[in-house]
Amino acid sequence: MGALALESLNVLVTGIEASHSRDVVRLFSAQGASVMAADGDARKLSRLERDVALYRAKVEAAPINIASASELRLFEDNLRLLGRLPHLMICCCPAHGAGRRGGSTKFTAKAPAECVGALAARILQPSLFLHLEAGRPGIIGRALSVLAHPTLLAVLERKPGRGVFDPDAFTPYVRIAAHVYSLRRQQDVGAAAPDGAVTPFPPARRKRRPGTQPPAPQANAA
Repeated sequence: MGALALESLNVLVTGIEASHSRDVVRLFSAQGASVMAADGDARKLSRLERDVALYRAKVEAAPINIASASELRLFEDNLRLLGRLPHLMICCCPAHGAGRRGGSTKFTAKAPAECVGALAARILQPSLFLHLEAGRPGIIGRALSVLAHPTLLAVLERKPGRGVFDPDAFTPYVRIAAHVYSLRRQQDVGAAAPDGAVTPFPPARRKRRPGTQPPAPQANAA
Protein backbone atom coordinates (compact mmCIF):
# COMPACT_ATOMS: atom_id res chain seq x y z
CA MET A 1 0.00 0.00 0.00
CA GLY A 2 1.10 3.56 -0.68
CA ALA A 3 1.88 6.32 1.75
CA LEU A 4 -1.75 7.49 1.72
CA ALA A 5 -3.33 4.08 1.32
CA LEU A 6 -6.10 4.84 3.85
CA GLU A 7 -6.96 8.32 2.62
CA SER A 8 -10.71 7.62 2.37
CA LEU A 9 -10.97 5.69 5.66
CA ASN A 10 -12.92 7.11 8.62
CA VAL A 11 -11.55 5.86 11.95
CA LEU A 12 -13.07 6.38 15.40
CA VAL A 13 -10.87 5.77 18.46
CA THR A 14 -12.19 5.27 22.01
CA GLY A 15 -10.47 4.36 25.26
CA ILE A 16 -8.04 7.24 24.77
CA GLU A 17 -6.80 7.11 28.36
CA ALA A 18 -4.57 4.25 27.18
CA SER A 19 -1.16 5.30 25.93
CA HIS A 20 -1.51 2.91 22.97
CA SER A 21 -4.25 5.11 21.53
CA ARG A 22 -1.47 7.51 20.51
CA ASP A 23 0.11 4.79 18.37
CA VAL A 24 -3.23 4.09 16.71
CA VAL A 25 -3.89 7.76 15.90
CA ARG A 26 -0.34 8.35 14.66
CA LEU A 27 -0.21 5.32 12.37
CA PHE A 28 -3.63 5.82 10.79
CA SER A 29 -3.08 9.55 10.37
CA ALA A 30 0.24 8.82 8.64
CA GLN A 31 -1.62 6.54 6.21
CA GLY A 32 -4.00 9.38 5.32
CA ALA A 33 -7.04 8.22 7.30
CA SER A 34 -9.47 10.68 8.88
CA VAL A 35 -9.10 9.94 12.60
CA MET A 36 -11.59 11.02 15.26
CA ALA A 37 -11.29 10.42 19.02
CA ALA A 38 -14.43 10.30 21.18
CA ASP A 39 -14.53 10.80 24.93
CA GLY A 40 -16.62 12.68 27.46
CA ASP A 41 -13.56 14.22 29.16
CA ALA A 42 -12.33 17.30 27.29
CA ARG A 43 -9.00 17.19 29.17
CA LYS A 44 -8.23 13.69 27.88
CA LEU A 45 -9.01 14.81 24.35
CA SER A 46 -6.73 17.85 24.72
CA ARG A 47 -3.86 15.69 25.96
CA LEU A 48 -4.34 13.29 23.06
CA GLU A 49 -4.27 16.14 20.53
CA ARG A 50 -1.13 17.54 22.16
CA ASP A 51 0.68 14.19 22.23
CA VAL A 52 0.01 13.13 18.65
CA ALA A 53 0.98 16.60 17.42
CA LEU A 54 4.56 15.64 18.29
CA TYR A 55 4.39 13.26 15.32
CA ARG A 56 2.58 15.80 13.10
CA ALA A 57 -0.46 13.53 13.29
CA LYS A 58 -3.98 14.91 13.10
CA VAL A 59 -6.96 13.84 15.18
CA GLU A 60 -10.39 15.39 15.49
CA ALA A 61 -11.80 15.57 19.02
CA ALA A 62 -15.41 14.51 19.59
CA PRO A 63 -16.47 15.50 23.15
CA ILE A 64 -19.32 13.04 23.59
CA ASN A 65 -20.44 10.72 26.37
CA ILE A 66 -19.91 7.35 24.70
CA ALA A 67 -21.87 5.61 27.47
CA SER A 68 -25.05 7.53 26.59
CA ALA A 69 -27.23 5.95 23.92
CA SER A 70 -29.15 9.18 23.30
CA GLU A 71 -25.97 11.20 22.71
CA LEU A 72 -24.57 8.50 20.46
CA ARG A 73 -27.70 8.46 18.32
CA LEU A 74 -27.47 12.22 17.84
CA PHE A 75 -23.77 11.75 17.05
CA GLU A 76 -24.67 9.08 14.50
CA ASP A 77 -27.22 11.36 12.82
CA ASN A 78 -24.63 14.12 12.55
CA LEU A 79 -21.96 11.81 11.10
CA ARG A 80 -24.46 10.33 8.66
CA LEU A 81 -25.42 13.77 7.34
CA LEU A 82 -21.73 14.61 6.90
CA GLY A 83 -20.99 11.27 5.24
CA ARG A 84 -18.45 10.44 7.96
CA LEU A 85 -19.78 7.32 9.66
CA PRO A 86 -16.75 5.30 10.81
CA HIS A 87 -15.57 2.44 8.64
CA LEU A 88 -13.30 1.27 11.46
CA MET A 89 -13.65 1.69 15.21
CA ILE A 90 -10.78 0.93 17.59
CA CYS A 91 -11.14 0.76 21.37
CA CYS A 92 -8.00 0.81 23.48
CA CYS A 93 -9.66 0.41 26.90
CA PRO A 94 -8.50 -2.44 29.20
CA ALA A 95 -11.81 -4.31 29.20
CA HIS A 96 -12.37 -8.00 30.00
CA GLY A 97 -9.65 -7.95 32.68
CA ALA A 98 -6.93 -7.05 30.19
CA GLY A 99 -3.59 -6.50 31.86
CA ARG A 100 0.13 -6.62 31.21
CA ARG A 101 2.96 -7.83 33.36
CA GLY A 102 5.72 -6.40 31.24
CA GLY A 103 6.37 -3.55 28.86
CA SER A 104 5.21 0.00 29.30
CA THR A 105 1.49 -0.65 29.67
CA LYS A 106 0.16 0.37 33.07
CA PHE A 107 -3.20 -1.39 32.87
CA THR A 108 -4.00 -3.25 36.10
CA ALA A 109 -5.45 -6.73 35.89
CA LYS A 110 -8.93 -6.68 37.39
CA ALA A 111 -12.33 -8.27 37.15
CA PRO A 112 -13.84 -8.32 33.63
CA ALA A 113 -15.04 -4.84 32.74
CA GLU A 114 -17.35 -3.48 30.10
CA CYS A 115 -15.70 -2.14 26.97
CA VAL A 116 -16.20 1.62 26.88
CA GLY A 117 -16.71 1.54 23.11
CA ALA A 118 -19.20 -1.34 23.01
CA LEU A 119 -22.35 0.78 22.94
CA ALA A 120 -20.89 3.17 20.37
CA ALA A 121 -19.99 0.25 18.11
CA ARG A 122 -23.49 -1.18 18.32
CA ILE A 123 -25.11 2.14 17.45
CA LEU A 124 -22.63 3.38 14.85
CA GLN A 125 -22.21 -0.10 13.30
CA PRO A 126 -18.67 0.27 11.88
CA SER A 127 -17.59 -2.26 9.26
CA LEU A 128 -14.80 -3.43 11.58
CA PHE A 129 -14.38 -3.16 15.33
CA LEU A 130 -11.00 -3.71 17.00
CA HIS A 131 -10.33 -4.05 20.71
CA LEU A 132 -6.94 -3.97 22.40
CA GLU A 133 -6.01 -7.34 23.86
CA ALA A 134 -3.76 -8.08 26.80
CA GLY A 135 -0.17 -8.59 25.66
CA ARG A 136 1.93 -11.62 26.41
CA PRO A 137 4.53 -10.93 29.10
CA GLY A 138 8.20 -11.06 28.26
CA ILE A 139 10.25 -10.55 25.12
CA ILE A 140 9.58 -14.05 23.75
CA GLY A 141 5.83 -13.74 24.26
CA ARG A 142 5.70 -10.42 22.45
CA ALA A 143 7.80 -11.80 19.60
CA LEU A 144 5.43 -14.76 19.22
CA SER A 145 2.47 -12.38 19.08
CA VAL A 146 4.12 -10.47 16.24
CA LEU A 147 4.75 -13.68 14.30
CA ALA A 148 1.32 -15.17 14.94
CA HIS A 149 -0.96 -12.29 13.95
CA PRO A 150 -1.13 -10.36 10.65
CA THR A 151 -1.13 -6.59 10.52
CA LEU A 152 -4.42 -4.83 9.89
CA LEU A 153 -3.07 -3.40 6.63
CA ALA A 154 -2.10 -6.89 5.47
CA VAL A 155 -5.64 -8.12 6.15
CA LEU A 156 -7.16 -5.18 4.27
CA GLU A 157 -4.81 -5.82 1.33
CA ARG A 158 -6.07 -9.36 0.76
CA LYS A 159 -7.75 -10.07 -2.54
CA PRO A 160 -11.56 -9.88 -2.80
CA GLY A 161 -13.12 -13.13 -1.63
CA ARG A 162 -10.18 -13.85 0.67
CA GLY A 163 -10.33 -10.76 2.85
CA VAL A 164 -11.82 -9.90 6.19
CA PHE A 165 -15.43 -10.21 4.95
CA ASP A 166 -14.98 -13.72 3.60
CA PRO A 167 -17.61 -15.77 5.52
CA ASP A 168 -15.34 -18.82 5.49
CA ALA A 169 -12.30 -16.95 6.81
CA PHE A 170 -11.76 -16.20 10.48
CA THR A 171 -9.15 -13.64 11.51
CA PRO A 172 -9.40 -13.39 15.30
CA TYR A 173 -6.52 -10.95 15.85
CA VAL A 174 -4.65 -8.26 13.95
CA ARG A 175 -1.66 -6.09 14.83
CA ILE A 176 -1.28 -2.32 14.85
CA ALA A 177 2.35 -1.47 15.59
CA ALA A 178 3.37 -3.97 18.30
CA HIS A 179 -0.11 -4.18 19.83
CA VAL A 180 -2.62 -6.98 19.23
CA TYR A 181 -6.32 -6.25 18.74
CA SER A 182 -9.24 -8.66 18.57
CA LEU A 183 -11.30 -8.14 15.42
CA ARG A 184 -15.07 -8.10 15.00
CA ARG A 185 -16.93 -7.71 11.74
CA GLN A 186 -20.19 -5.79 11.37
CA GLN A 187 -22.27 -8.96 11.49
CA ASP A 188 -20.57 -9.89 14.77
CA VAL A 189 -21.50 -6.63 16.47
CA GLY A 190 -25.18 -7.44 16.84
CA ALA A 191 -28.20 -5.25 17.44
CA ALA A 192 -28.03 -2.06 19.44
CA ALA A 193 -28.38 -2.45 23.17
CA PRO A 194 -31.40 -0.95 25.00
CA ASP A 195 -31.22 2.72 25.83
CA GLY A 196 -28.64 3.38 28.51
CA ALA A 197 -27.35 -0.21 28.54
CA VAL A 198 -23.74 -1.07 27.76
CA THR A 199 -23.26 -4.69 26.74
CA PRO A 200 -19.61 -5.74 26.48
CA PHE A 201 -18.30 -7.50 23.40
CA PRO A 202 -17.78 -11.23 23.94
CA PRO A 203 -14.18 -12.31 24.46
CA ALA A 204 -12.39 -13.52 21.35
CA ARG A 205 -12.59 -17.24 20.74
CA ARG A 206 -9.64 -19.15 22.14
CA LYS A 207 -8.55 -22.75 21.82
CA ARG A 208 -9.48 -25.03 24.71
CA ARG A 209 -6.81 -27.13 26.33
CA PRO A 210 -7.04 -30.87 25.65
CA GLY A 211 -9.15 -32.67 28.20
CA THR A 212 -11.10 -29.62 29.32
CA GLN A 213 -14.83 -29.21 28.96
CA PRO A 214 -16.61 -26.01 27.90
CA PRO A 215 -18.51 -24.28 30.72
CA ALA A 216 -22.14 -25.26 31.10
CA PRO A 217 -24.57 -22.63 29.72
CA GLN A 218 -26.24 -20.52 32.35
CA ALA A 219 -29.98 -20.10 32.39
CA ASN A 220 -31.23 -16.63 31.53
CA ALA A 221 -32.53 -14.62 34.40
CA ALA A 222 -36.29 -14.25 34.46
